[in-house]
Amino acid sequence: MGNWKTYPKSQQMYEEAKKVFAMGVGSQVQSFSRPHPLYITRGNGSKLYDVDGNEFIDYLLNYGPLILGHCPAAVHDAVRDQLNKGTAFGEPHPLQIELAKLLVEAVPSFQVVNFNNTGSEAVQAVLRLARAVTGRTKFIKFEGHYHGWMDNVFFSFHPDQGEDFGTRENPKPVIHNYSKGVAHNVLDNVVVLPWNNLEGVEQAFRGHKNEIAAILTEPIMSNCGIIMPRPGYLEGLRNLASHHGAMLIFDETITGLRGALGGAQELFGVIPDITCGFKALGGGFPIFAYGASREIMQIVSNRQAVHAGTFNANAIGCAAAVAVLKELAKDNCAILRRINSVGKHMMAEIGKLAKKHGITVRIQGPGSVFCVSFHEHEIWDMRDAFDQDNEHYFIFRQLLLDHGIHIFPTEKGLWYISAAHTDQDVETTLATVDKVFGIMQGMGR
Repeated sequence: MGNWKTYPKSQQMYEEAKKVFAMGVGSQVQSFSRPHPLYITRGNGSKLYDVDGNEFIDYLLNYGPLILGHCPAAVHDAVRDQLNKGTAFGEPHPLQIELAKLLVEAVPSFQVVNFNNTGSEAVQAVLRLARAVTGRTKFIKFEGHYHGWMDNVFFSFHPDQGEDFGTRENPKPVIHNYSKGVAHNVLDNVVVLPWNNLEGVEQAFRGHKNEIAAILTEPIMSNCGIIMPRPGYLEGLRNLASHHGAMLIFDETITGLRGALGGAQELFGVIPDITCGFKALGGGFPIFAYGASREIMQIVSNRQAVHAGTFNANAIGCAAAVAVLKELAKDNCAILRRINSVGKHMMAEIGKLAKKHGITVRIQGPGSVFCVSFHEHEIWDMRDAFDQDNEHYFIFRQLLLDHGIHIFPTEKGLWYISAAHTDQDVETTLATVDKVFGIMQGMGR
């Protein structure tokens, strides 16, 4: 790619790790980092520090959860206090009730909730719930939406070379070349469609009459960059689900607590039947939630749709989540208002800098999280997002990294804003983006 900065200690650790640690990283996405993953010694506020002694302003935020930044005092104080009392008991504890009440108050679709530890688990819980409530088995899944790595949802996500997705009018579900071990019959219970196209959803309901239990969707498409719903699209999904007796499920893993305390459903005023998600809920500690109306959740309450897990709603996760929700709710959600304001300011300024240097970029998102990509056209679905070479993004990302700005390692291009990002961070970042665009212009990019 060029004469990039080297990170010798990280490179050495990565080579050592691969000998004993599959992929050398804990999650596959980390393995795509160029020139290799960085090994981090610590994080503080908006900053990361690696084993080579480099400091970075961090806009990856552990892929989103660190909405209060690294090592937020309120969260860590709550966790330290709980550590002295215990971590998990095999019995319920008061923090579960406190956390559930806070979520029910914050999220429009919640009357009753339950907890687990990962987004992948939460998606499985809500699909099981939708099937139990409706007595149907199929669900609608949209191309490019990521709902975890489990077999029954991990397909038609990120195109690989030579794969045939059909057309928008006649899409084909695809188990990817990089998904070895996924049985082909997982496609028996799914209808895969392009996003942002209501006509396709209407046709699916007509073609699978009384078979579809749920529409599973991210309310803002957040795994092919950031793609906003077309005007009226979420409302259309809501109406179609209701008309055909199906559950509308919002996967708010990324959008939950971002933009608004109640997630994207609060932002758009569209209330799903069932919601799962909230990657930011624990502020870096593993805890996820799902929930619905009292009527829908009754089947879980009656122990008719199994939901289990040794570490579900453990005391540490709950303590962290209570602290996060209380911090975000302060002063009528002042932190969230500032995060959105900072994000929108950065979006506008990065756009101006690109124009200054004659570089075509597309910047999309609600503010608290946004995407910078190098497309020349509008992006409304997965097919738009992956219809061109994305090498420009990797050059942009590497140059930013070498100048102390840490962003998403793949062409999704997400930037997450936290409460810890200061005005000085933003000023430094924009000056660096200006410099990087200048270098790219000189490279003919």
